[in-house]
Amino acid sequence: MQLEVQAINTFYGLSHILFDVSLEVDKGQAVVLLGRNGAGKTTTLRSIMGLTPPKTGTVKFQGWDITGMVPFKVARLGLGFVPEDRRIFPDLTVKANLDVGRTRGNDKSVKWTYERIYMHFPRLKELANRRGGHLSGGEQQMLTIARTLMGDPTFLLLDEPSEGLAPIIVRDLGNFIEVMKKEGITILLSEQNVKFSLKHADRAYIVDSGHIKYQGSIEDLEKDDEVKKRYLAV
Repeated sequence: MQLEVQAINTFYGLSHILFDVSLEVDKGQAVVLLGRNGAGKTTTLRSIMGLTPPKTGTVKFQGWDITGMVPFKVARLGLGFVPEDRRIFPDLTVKANLDVGRTRGNDKSVKWTYERIYMHFPRLKELANRRGGHLSGGEQQMLTIARTLMGDPTFLLLDEPSEGLAPIIVRDLGNFIEVMKKEGITILLSEQNVKFSLKHADRAYIVDSGHIKYQGSIEDLEKDDEVKKRYLAV
């Protein structure tokens, strides 16, 4: 397994948010963490990335124990995080935002270059000199993903990537997820958009009130109307 999360318990202050959460993601998979708003999806991703370290349990990435490791060291191991609130720099241009995330390796070792990013996100090339704060929501989401890719990750954590986006942008995002899978990038995304998730993921977990309530293939979840009704209200 490329990522193994074993029985983590995460707190915000005295509030217990995640309860013995365990999940696994194999190399090359796209796995979705589904659940209602406030279920614990974002906290799970933040716990993996080291932004909100779990108090107990372990997180292993490519065999390395990264539990509680500071986020920049986690990123150097190849784990990229695309946050729900995007966190772009509004006063920097698109190109400068990309440069912030760029790996400082030699040209031969870097997989994601400006040229490659612009090939997959041609709109960003057109907007290269525009400040991030002047982009639309969809353009900001593209920029956030592209900036993360500039760090050459092998694994992406995507937090609510389709939230608030127009249907055509959601479609383009789904297409790019398929491209990333073909490129060998492993993906764990948290989502409330069930239709979008079932179309692009291979396996699913459902989290409810900080507990994992379901795990299985997309095919099995699609057939389980009771689980979808109970935990996803669909």
